[in-house]
Amino acid sequence: MSFIHGALALAVAGLVSKMIGALYRVPLSYLLGAEGIGLYQMAYPFFNMAFVLLVSGIPTAAAKLSAEEVARGRYSAARRIFRVTFGLLVVIGSTLSLSFYFLAPFFAARLLGDPRALYPLRAMAPAVFSVSILVSLRSHFQGLQRMKAIAVSQVIEQLFRVATMLGLAFVLLPLGLEYAAAGATFGAVSGALAGVAVLGTLYLRSPQPNDTGRPQTKGRVQILRDIIRFALPITCGAFILPVMETVDAAIVPLRLQAVGFTVRQATALYGQLTGMAVSLIAFPTVITGAFAYSLMPAIAEAASLKKRELISRRVREALRLTVLVGLPATVGLYLLPGEICALLFGTPEAGIPLSYLAYGSFFLSLQQTTAAILQGLGQARIPLQSVLLGACCNAGLNYYLTVIPILNIRGAALGTGIGFTVAALFNLRAVHRLIDIRPGIKDIILRPLLATLGMAITVKMVHIWFISYAGGDGLAVIGAVLAGGAVYLFLLLVTGALPFRYFAFVLSLRPWRRP
Repeated sequence: MSFIHGALALAVAGLVSKMIGALYRVPLSYLLGAEGIGLYQMAYPFFNMAFVLLVSGIPTAAAKLSAEEVARGRYSAARRIFRVTFGLLVVIGSTLSLSFYFLAPFFAARLLGDPRALYPLRAMAPAVFSVSILVSLRSHFQGLQRMKAIAVSQVIEQLFRVATMLGLAFVLLPLGLEYAAAGATFGAVSGALAGVAVLGTLYLRSPQPNDTGRPQTKGRVQILRDIIRFALPITCGAFILPVMETVDAAIVPLRLQAVGFTVRQATALYGQLTGMAVSLIAFPTVITGAFAYSLMPAIAEAASLKKRELISRRVREALRLTVLVGLPATVGLYLLPGEICALLFGTPEAGIPLSYLAYGSFFLSLQQTTAAILQGLGQARIPLQSVLLGACCNAGLNYYLTVIPILNIRGAALGTGIGFTVAALFNLRAVHRLIDIRPGIKDIILRPLLATLGMAITVKMVHIWFISYAGGDGLAVIGAVLAGGAVYLFLLLVTGALPFRYFAFVLSLRPWRRP
């Protein structure tokens, strides 16, 4: 159960961080305006590319190898893996950081077309180095399965990031918009350093256990080879999605124009799909991503000890939690797509692609969980193959379905959802083949489905009641969602789909105490 407690702590931290991240946009928009926000956003694509390189493959590989060594009682080997990982990521991070700083004038003038972007780009450059240290520490704690420490560091990081962002933007605004935008981007640096301070302190203060197993004989070079070999397919898979998003950006608007939409209409429809609908179906992955992060080292630990029954039990538990999160999210988005988009974005038309894409929320969550299982089993190439297959299906279907007049943007939404579905089912089949798991239909599917049906009925009834008697579309959506969530949680507890023991983690949230 320790991986579940850690996953729940990470999920809570992720939701808190998301809320903090969502709230800062309002005051920042008032401070910088549309032009300043544009300068601020210009720095992030470059940072995100470095972020994917730093956080995707190498930390995951290090966490898996550390979890295996800890399972065998070789704590000194886990510390050696951390030192190798730290050195590797610091070299990569410092190289990228210096490159961004010195190439910032070229990026600003030639690629972005606005010389003022130089200041946000250079302010962002130190963040790459800071993040390299942070993710190396997090990989060590992930390998030890100390997820609560990581959860605390995530919240502290976000708080410092937002406070620095708003404070520097306010202080530097009189000097010019470009300086205020640079101050806002510097929040990424202070946030990462705050996270490093938290985890670094915990690392130095934590007792170093003595080895209980046979000492490891691997040298630093062999450890480095193991990390790179395992990290490479994960990193490649992480880069596929941004590449396919770029391909979609080229395909969908042009195909919409081919069936009679103007350039402005095609761009607006594409924005409704990617900027609104996709962002909504991805929201549950804040929770399932936390499960996946905690699950991977737990599976690696069980696999290292060759405890097949423990692996099966943890996989069933993970699939159950994925269904508990993904199923209601899918149904809720399908029931009130236009109403939710109107409330959040002021664009009810985005509900059209969302209604055709809602089912993808479940399969996107399932893809995350199954990828973590396979990575824990040492099968990192299979998630890469599934992502590549799903991305190709997505691109091909978007190309052909979008030009069907009756579908247009609906076709692109269907293609995107099918891409997620193909990737998830490919992973699930591989999991079944590797460990021959036979999930209990009653516990994993039927009970959550019953609770979801009760939630769906409640959402529709409460929404109709608010529209009829209380007035206000926004109030109706909020009331329906809150009532549906309460009924869903109640039915989960009544049916036994969500055991009461899951709430025990609240009593042990001290980050320095190992679960």
